[in-house]
Amino acid sequence: MKKKESWFYLMAFLTGTLVWIVICAISGKKEAWDSSWYFSVGYPLICLVSAVMGYLVPKMTWRWGVMPFVGQLVWLVLTQAPGNLLPLGIIAFGLMSLPAIIVANVGAYVARLRAEGDEL
Repeated sequence: MKKKESWFYLMAFLTGTLVWIVICAISGKKEAWDSSWYFSVGYPLICLVSAVMGYLVPKMTWRWGVMPFVGQLVWLVLTQAPGNLLPLGIIAFGLMSLPAIIVANVGAYVARLRAEGDEL
């Protein structure tokens, strides 16, 4: 794995984790997705970061949409007892990663268009 990609994995993971932590702190909710801040600010921020990462590293872009939610899942498991709803949480994070994967692919598409334009 290239050094640049290692940093991007870390940045994507930390983006998701920090979004979760900050929204919990601001809203006072135990879980970030229980706050309206999560879907109005945090989720769009994750999608934006995924798109930028897709643009900057346009190979296997799905990982830039998935890693922020892996960070959130890890934080959730570390800070709360996993409980019997953990499988449902994993499914929810997986489904929520789909729009982030799509925008990461859009970022990669824009990068390819730009590269083709530069070659002309």
